[in-house]
Order: sequence, then structure tokens, then C-alpha cells
Amino acid sequence: MHESILVMGLTNESEVVDALLEERFEIYIAGHEEEAAMYARSYPVDLLLVGLTDPPMPLNRLIRSVQREQKGRRFPVVVLMHSDLDLPAAKLFRAGANDVLKNPVETDELLARIRNLLSLFGLIEEQDGQTVTVADLVIDPKSRTVTRGGVAIELTAKEYDLLLYLARHANEVCSRENILKYVWEFDFHMVTNVVDVYIRHLRKKVDRGFKQKLIHTVRGVGYIIKEGR
Repeated sequence: MHESILVMGLTNESEVVDALLEERFEIYIAGHEEEAAMYARSYPVDLLLVGLTDPPMPLNRLIRSVQREQKGRRFPVVVLMHSDLDLPAAKLFRAGANDVLKNPVETDELLARIRNLLSLFGLIEEQDGQTVTVADLVIDPKSRTVTRGGVAIELTAKEYDLLLYLARHANEVCSRENILKYVWEFDFHMVTNVVDVYIRHLRKKVDRGFKQKLIHTVRGVGYIIKEGR
């Protein structure tokens, strides 16, 4: 699995896009706001990368459009502002940007900033070795062990992957589409109830016998793991 970046305002031939592809990011390139929203409706967005030229696009409207389609999933926004564009960076930050750089930009610096933001937002794979704790549930990715209240829980490989994904997004609603994308690497347009089946398995192993339930259904959207209702 690789982090996905939605790009707008840059072309396929851009050196920036080439550098991102070499780093094995998944790239979706949108030509306009409606297309960006369409991609966001269909795929999880880990980072929005916007190239601004003259005249600049309404950045706040673009960000809202993508956020709306991501159904509450948080992601950072990086803006590459053309060097000839006279626009205060503060205005872009107020519009929702998390980082602003002049373009052309050194690709090494851009990649470092992107990785840093993904890490801060908890969206990067380098965090795979860190222990994840939600209430009395503890997941150790290094040993692939799970305990609750100090008692070991035996999970299948895919049950473990699903629980780890939910726990890493604790207190965030995880849509069925995103779960299929990141846990099963399926095209979510497939007709399948595999997520619901595995959630039932997890509830039996993780929540049964505990007064405090961790796994909750968000009707019509997906699931969330949190410390009680």
C-alpha cells in the first residue's frame, strides 16, 4: 500500500509528478475542481498538492470540495505557488494550506515536506512499527500481537490488518470504500460485503465480554473504533 496524492494545477510531464511517482506515491491528476472532487469521491486522499499560477484558483473552495467527498477524512494540503505570482503566503494558509512553497521547487525538499506532513497526520507507512493503543486495546505491529486488558487476542492475518487500520484511524470514521482500498487493495466499486463480515468477526474477538465496546457502526458510511460512545 502506498500513500495517495491528489494533484491539481500540475501536468503529467511535471518534474514534481515524476519525482512523486519515483517515490512510489499513488498519483491522481485533476484538471479542474470538479475532476478533483470526482477523484476524491472515488479514492482516499492522503495529501492534496495544488499548483497555483496566475490567476490563482479559489483554494478554499477546492479544499472544501475535496474534504466533502472524503467524508471527514483528514489530509494535509501543500501549495506550490509559481515564483512570478505575487500572493501572500498567509492568505493561502488561511484558505487551508498546511505548507506553501515557491515553484519551481527542489524536489528533495518537497518530498521531505510531504513526508513530514503525512507523518504528522498519521498517514505514512513509516509509522508501521509503532505500537497502537486505544483504551485497553494494544496492537504491536512489530510482533503482530494484539491484547485487550492484558489478554492476548488471536486474529487471522486479515482480521489483524483490518483492526490495525481502524486503530490507526481511531476516532475517525472509516468508510467501507477506504477500508477496501487500504486493507484489501480492492476497487471499491466491486460488490462485496467482506468488510461487514470481518467486522463481525472482530467484534466477537475484540468486544465480546467487555462492557466498553470499541468498534462502532456509522450507518450508511462505515465503521469507527473509539473509546466508547
